[in-house]
Amino acid sequence: MLYGGLSTKPKLDAVLKKIKRYRDKVSALISVMLLENLKNLNEEQLEFIVQSGGQLIVPEISRLYALLKKIGRNDLISYLEYVWEKYGRPSPVRCPKCGFRAIMPDFTCHICGHVVNEEYVRRELNFKEKFKMYVEQASVAELRDVMELGYVLVGEDGVKSPRYKHKLLFEKKYYYPIYLKRKDIALVLEEISKRRIEV
Repeated sequence: MLYGGLSTKPKLDAVLKKIKRYRDKVSALISVMLLENLKNLNEEQLEFIVQSGGQLIVPEISRLYALLKKIGRNDLISYLEYVWEKYGRPSPVRCPKCGFRAIMPDFTCHICGHVVNEEYVRRELNFKEKFKMYVEQASVAELRDVMELGYVLVGEDGVKSPRYKHKLLFEKKYYYPIYLKRKDIALVLEEISKRRIEV
């Protein structure tokens, strides 16, 4: 016997159970729909978006930050920072203005747009110690190469030669260009001459 096109209407409690089970996903989707009209949202809607949007709000995080800053909702900005740390791509350098770990390799903050100088990035990344270790471990050829280029790339895991930046693109890490100062070049020259004497 053939049965054709039987359809049953789900009961209300069954629908409510499914909504409860998938509440986080449904809330995140509602947040994304609300984000489409970001300029006309009230405070309650903004709060819902920040607390329920999860990873789906990361692409709009800088716009959300600006709106929350404008209305003085520092509590939600703290939660937004948590969302950035958990789902975004935090950098090793914290912005001195907004407090997010979001200073990009071009020295601008991804969240608030604040621009820092190279000296700030040097301090935050502990460049002095990392560069000293790099100079002690790199070959003479690498040291000469770095002096010729005039800068190095610095990340959380240390100093890298700019010659390898094409390889570094595949790592999901941030590397900042730091230009060598006289004292940095002097350290390199000292290391090169020390190795000549040892030979």
